[in-house]
Formats: sequence, structure tokens, C-alpha cells
Amino acid sequence: MSQERAVKVIERIRELGLTNRAVADAIGVQERAVYRWFNYEREPRLSFDQVAALCTLLGWTVQQLAEAYHPTEAQ
Repeated sequence: MSQERAVKVIERIRELGLTNRAVADAIGVQERAVYRWFNYEREPRLSFDQVAALCTLLGWTVQQLAEAYHPTEAQ
């Protein structure tokens, strides 16, 4: 995962006090996958349902998640 693209998402997860296990359970992936995302070893590959679950977990809309993960140059 590109570090610069993941920073806002990871910051939000930490802000909410979520563990890798909590994120993994909420979106239906293995805890090891979340660990790899947070350590920039892999890009997340999520289904639409998993994206929706992540948005619910973060308290964000899909648009907010997209902007946090892939910010425009103006941000």
C-alpha cells in the first residue's frame, strides 16, 4: 500500500482506537491482511460490501474514504 495514500485512513482507525482484529472482523478479512496494509506491504483488495463495512466502521461516506485514500492535488 502506498504510504502517502494510506495515512489518513490509518490515522482515522487509530483515532477511533481500533485494533487490527477489530478492523479485520468488521470487514471480513484476516487480521494478517490488515497488518500488511498498515505496514504498507500490500494494497487492500476489498469487495463493495467490505468497502461499505469499512466506511461504517470509520463513520465515513464512500466519498470520504475515497478522498482520504486518494486525495486530489488540491487537498
